[in-house]
Amino acid sequence: MWVNMQRYLLLCVGVMLTGIGLAYCVDPDLLLSRYDIGIAGVSDDNMYRGAYGGLFLTLGAAIAYGFFSVSFRQTSTLIGLLFMGGFAAGRTASILALGMPHEQIVGLLIFEVVLSTVFGWLLIADAEPLRL
Repeated sequence: MWVNMQRYLLLCVGVMLTGIGLAYCVDPDLLLSRYDIGIAGVSDDNMYRGAYGGLFLTLGAAIAYGFFSVSFRQTSTLIGLLFMGGFAAGRTASILALGMPHEQIVGLLIFEVVLSTVFGWLLIADAEPLRL
């Protein structure tokens, strides 16, 4: 039962992140304008396409790959945990340093905390028992 939940979660999250990465690669303003963020110039555009676009695209694909590959499933789950947990940690640090961001960004933080928690739980639920 948990394996199917894990597989479909990996597929859904992976496809979603890959789609976000493609959107950033094609037109970063499309997503950034939702949060009242703009691109100041060519270097800014390059950073968003490279960092957000490239990272979301490749890590999303690595997460989705766990749906298809039994041998990569735990690795995909760990990548999901680290990716979502990293975003949640960074957003939390920003809130502590500068205060609350746009309300949709707070929603993203909640989503990332929930997903990283579920990914962590799936890793623990499927872990091999320690043998001493």
